[in-house]
Amino acid sequence: MTDKNLEALIVKIVKKVIRKEIKNQNQDNLPIVLADSNSPLDNWQNANATEELIDDLEISPYTRLPDKEDIELERKLRELKFKQELRKDWISFLVKDVIVYSATTIFIFTLAGFYLFRIRSH
Repeated sequence: MTDKNLEALIVKIVKKVIRKEIKNQNQDNLPIVLADSNSPLDNWQNANATEELIDDLEISPYTRLPDKEDIELERKLRELKFKQELRKDWISFLVKDVIVYSATTIFIFTLAGFYLFRIRSH
């Protein structure tokens, strides 16, 4: 069965189900609506208007399921994103924790050595 035939069949079934549900709907099941807003709902009580509304429904084409190739590409994309995040985390760790900590420690030792040298020389 071609895609066009399948799509037309789905549209017919959906419209038939909607018509059936509207016919089966009982007045007692309808929600209570204020008097001022009842006027637009009068069209729903008219059978011809309901049929016109159902016929005017535009059913968007169904979405096809992804192919195995698409699934494989998405999996590879997720792996690449994960590796990129991992690299970014490692670079951040090296810059923040290793380089900054080492530079701070060297600076403190240099400053302490300078002050010790100044104290000893006086």
